[in-house]
Amino acid sequence: MSDSSNLRYSDITILYIEDEYATREQVARVLSSRGYRLILSENGQQGLEAYLKHTPDITLTDIMMPQMNGLEMARQIRKGNPEAQIVCMTAFSETNYLIDAIDIGINQFVLKPIEFSRLLKALDHCHEMVNLRKRHRILEAENQRTRKMEAIGVLAGGIAHDFNNLLQVILGYVSLARMSADPSSRTAELLKIVENTSETARELGKRLLTFAKGGDALKQPDDLTPLIEAGLSAELDGTNISYVTNIPRNLPLISFDASQLRLVIASLIVNARESMPQGGTLEVSVTAETLGANNVLAIEPGEYLHVIFKDSGTGIAPINMPKIFDPYFTTKQMGSQKGMGLGLALSHSIIRHHSGRIQAESKPGEGTSIHIYLPVFTDKA
Repeated sequence: MSDSSNLRYSDITILYIEDEYATREQVARVLSSRGYRLILSENGQQGLEAYLKHTPDITLTDIMMPQMNGLEMARQIRKGNPEAQIVCMTAFSETNYLIDAIDIGINQFVLKPIEFSRLLKALDHCHEMVNLRKRHRILEAENQRTRKMEAIGVLAGGIAHDFNNLLQVILGYVSLARMSADPSSRTAELLKIVENTSETARELGKRLLTFAKGGDALKQPDDLTPLIEAGLSAELDGTNISYVTNIPRNLPLISFDASQLRLVIASLIVNARESMPQGGTLEVSVTAETLGANNVLAIEPGEYLHVIFKDSGTGIAPINMPKIFDPYFTTKQMGSQKGMGLGLALSHSIIRHHSGRIQAESKPGEGTSIHIYLPVFTDKA
């Protein structure tokens, strides 16, 4: 099979348990050729341990095995995960186990000797169920986050408006005081510090307003590449961070607000840079992808640009992953210049109002990848 035909299976992990070596190797070869990620075990006890360690998407198991048979293993898996996708392979002589298998809730059955077309069809059915559940979880999480963002956005907008009005008064009187002070005096020096800090506060106010408005974007169809290249140059030139780009020429246009996506790109690059204090590499790639109906991202089907920012930094702890797009959540040191906790929340709000999706994947010590999907511009749009 071609690489492209295998692509849709490459994100699915199958735990395959079979005690007979020849059968295990033959089936594993077929599944690997299709692109599935495989975990192999020789008996039910090993299979249960592998499941608890890796939590695969689909479990494919023989029934009659030493130490622990496939049905007992499936029963133990079901206790911890009632929605686990389990496929049993059974010989005609083992049909007396089918009642137990149905009671356990086995999703699919494949008779031995194995017809690979039937096996692959059974796995495809489980694959669809896995994707539907992933989509449901993403939609549920996205809806909860959207409701929270909208509520916080209304509050942030009101606060930012009053905050900026008060700040304008402060800056005005500081400016008048500096005009009256001797430029070489200690008073002028202190007033300059107040003015600089107030300018930082003004920038925070702008971010709050952008976060609150979200959808007030002036969108135009354009090429995203120059914006990415300018952001990399501005944020990383002169640092100990190198960057690599994999951006094909003649990518399709997308409709976007340049000022808003510039904020997103800068925020992601700064986050990547700060995750690599000892130096490292930031890889940025862009591909054009087609997403079908009921895609795992839970967004409208169609043509998208998939932008990936992948750093070699410290990564994100699993406990923090669900919170990284929340406003004011940060693991950075707090201070006037760092730790405002709005960068990723602002990015999420902007991408959402561009009808796209932003997601993160990370492992501690192995870096972080931020994935952005933005719809390709069409005449209809």
